[in-house]
Amino acid sequence: MNQTHKGHNIVISIMRFGGMRQWKPQVKIIWSEDGEGKISTLNVNGAFGAKEEAEKGGLLFAKKWIDDGKPVHLTTIPVLKTHDSR
Repeated sequence: MNQTHKGHNIVISIMRFGGMRQWKPQVKIIWSEDGEGKISTLNVNGAFGAKEEAEKGGLLFAKKWIDDGKPVHLTTIPVLKTHDSR
């Protein structure tokens, strides 16, 4: 699942959690800040009973993280710098 929220690209993938019928979202957020591309991978605690629930849960988590001002997260890394054509 891919979606955009406030200029941030959100990519949600899900994986099976353990050997059970539980699903865990993996969340990546891609955005540009001060001319620098950034990617953050967020860890969503918990698991969901259905794939669709895991996708929705991951998306809500990502949107809240963005709305809260992108609190410092250990896996936020700079990706590339865009060139200013001035």
